[in-house]
Amino acid sequence: MNLLAHLLIAEYTHTSFAGQILGDEIKGRLDDRFAPTIRHGIRLHRAIDGHSDAHSAHRRLRNRFDAPLRRYAGILVDIGLDHALARAWPQFHDRPLEAFARDAQRRVIDEWPAQAPFAATRLQGLETILVGYRAPQGIQRALDSVARRLRRDNPVAAALPALEAQQSAFDQEIALIMRDLYDVISCIDRTPRTDA
Repeated sequence: MNLLAHLLIAEYTHTSFAGQILGDEIKGRLDDRFAPTIRHGIRLHRAIDGHSDAHSAHRRLRNRFDAPLRRYAGILVDIGLDHALARAWPQFHDRPLEAFARDAQRRVIDEWPAQAPFAATRLQGLETILVGYRAPQGIQRALDSVARRLRRDNPVAAALPALEAQQSAFDQEIALIMRDLYDVISCIDRTPRTDA
């Protein structure tokens, strides 16, 4: 899953929004440089990614991409699912996406630890990113961002037509994946541990 789904699940579980964002940035063992609530959010992010990546619907969607995009299909599926989630937002939340995105940006910035990898000023555009997932331009922005972060030349920035061609498949799978993630997450302890 990508940013929007992670933040929606953070709200559902009453866990750290910043931890959900940091889940993609922090690798390896968690230490005490982050507060227990942030560490718990990072752990939850990792659990969400693990369950999502192993989900049969995620696998079906990955298999829809041919080479050379197949190598990056996991990334493309995560972005495509956020696109589907944003377009179907009223099925998943009772407030408008704009209101959720505004509150999510505020919460991430409020929780952001000073020692985190990139400055909170970079998060000022989070609201625009989340709302932008509804439109092709927002998805292109996400693809461009991922393509820049990858270490080698890649076709990710040119993947928008391939994603748009699979839009109906994403629309069919998003409710199933989100429902199953809610079921899995409801079984995970939501209380942050103070020892890890």
